[in-house]
Amino acid sequence: MFKLLFQIILIVYTVLLFFNILDLKKYNQNGIIRHCEKIEEVIEEIKNLNPIVFKHENDYDFKEFILDNGENMKRVILEEKENISIENEKSLLNQIDTEKIPNFYEGKIPMINNKSISIYKNTQTRVEQCHDLDIAFYVLHGSSKIFLLNPKHKEDIKDKENKNIKKWAHIKTLEKGDYIIIPTNWYYFFETIDECLMYKSKTNNIFTFIPNFIRDNYSSFRLPDFITSVI
Repeated sequence: MFKLLFQIILIVYTVLLFFNILDLKKYNQNGIIRHCEKIEEVIEEIKNLNPIVFKHENDYDFKEFILDNGENMKRVILEEKENISIENEKSLLNQIDTEKIPNFYEGKIPMINNKSISIYKNTQTRVEQCHDLDIAFYVLHGSSKIFLLNPKHKEDIKDKENKNIKKWAHIKTLEKGDYIIIPTNWYYFFETIDECLMYKSKTNNIFTFIPNFIRDNYSSFRLPDFITSVI
């Protein structure tokens, strides 16, 4: 009885895994940045696979912070640094209240959020692609310019420098309190002149987490192109 139940659960999970992987390969070829004010608008645009920007005020005023790598601690004063590029730093999460940051995935399927803090000053990031359900950035302090590139320009931007792909980008200057949601498959990079401290959250469910965990830990893994689709 237990063996049969396990087999049924495994089959159901495998089917749901397949359909969720299909969803990871979808994108909106006509997608544009949508500015939303209401939660209902945000949820609707998430379904439409559009990049979303909305305002969520905060009162953070970071002038310095402590980096803790487990073995030693380092104090960083923003104004004393000419260039800063710190990405995916989890030790800084305890310096903010993550419970006050919006979450739009409170549904029936359990969600998994990979949270971190990124800090930039006088720097430009490399081009990255969102492989998750989405990636959210929330500006806690400062400002930064984001360049968003629709997946339909994949071949146009391949192996090119940032300066040569800007013509295909949707460009948005993010100020303190701005929250941006980047849909799956979109490319992005940041240009920061002054300092900027951002909360980052990569969202997956219990099905999409598995292929993305494998992708993040095994660089040779990729989803097959034959299931790519657009809306």
